[in-house]
Amino acid sequence: MTGPLDEQLQEYIAQRRTLLIRAVNLLKKEMDNRLTDSLQQKGYTDFKMGDMVLIANIAPEGIINNELAKKAHITKQAMSKVVKNLEAAGYIVTRKHENDNRATMIFLSDKGKELVIAATESVLEIERYYASLVGASELGAAKDVLIRLVDFVYPGL
Repeated sequence: MTGPLDEQLQEYIAQRRTLLIRAVNLLKKEMDNRLTDSLQQKGYTDFKMGDMVLIANIAPEGIINNELAKKAHITKQAMSKVVKNLEAAGYIVTRKHENDNRATMIFLSDKGKELVIAATESVLEIERYYASLVGASELGAAKDVLIRLVDFVYPGL
């Protein structure tokens, strides 16, 4: 026996394929898998894709630990754990802030800089692949819309 609740559920289930969250989530997973494979082929076998959010937000002149946590949208506690792991793996170096003993400055090591360069090259390869599937202008339009949405949600990011 089906009632109004079952009918509403079926209606929503029928919409799943076209929901933005589904598309973004599936593409994020697919891109992460491609990027992980590419980086592993380039010798980065000790790197976790989840740590990329931290690496990608470290400026060449370094960044304060609290600011990095904000930019990466993670808690200070979670960031501290990732920082320890990345430092142990040799991707970053840390030192006390010159003017604030409570703050730690985080810098990319040469290995970290090489990783950022390799990851960016891999991402560009993935984007070229996607452009070959849907066309460069279609991919460009999709990126433009997503970037605009991000700018609305995270102004000044």
